[in-house]
Amino acid sequence: MSIPQRFSLVTLGVADVEAATAFYHRLGWHEARSSVPGEVAFFATPGGVVALWQTAELAKDAALPTFHANAPAFRAVALAINLGSRDEVDDAVGDWVLAGGSISKAPAATEWGGYSGYVADPDGNLWELAHNPGWPLDERGLPQLD
Repeated sequence: MSIPQRFSLVTLGVADVEAATAFYHRLGWHEARSSVPGEVAFFATPGGVVALWQTAELAKDAALPTFHANAPAFRAVALAINLGSRDEVDDAVGDWVLAGGSISKAPAATEWGGYSGYVADPDGNLWELAHNPGWPLDERGLPQLD
């Protein structure tokens, strides 16, 4: 058996779908028409779909116990947006904070020769904003790996 090496959708658990959707709108993201206001929001990206769904509903769907949606504890998952330069990383972090997000780790040079920082949305979902000079970006903005 073979499972395709890809992901189609990432669902982020949020306390309030409308508030979370408004945050991603402030980042400049565009919601798909298939969204259901107040219930679920979908954002198509070049690499897959990002969905926002109430944490309790996501936990119920997965048959798992829920936790407080704004829990600050590390969830062992981080999404990443690769950018074309260190300046783009700094600008993106600034825009993230202006939109209502927070900084988990300020951007800094990395041991792998890049530049990276971590931010969180208002529900604590963690995102890395990074520049990796060894991974050039294609026309869609996706890193090209060897």
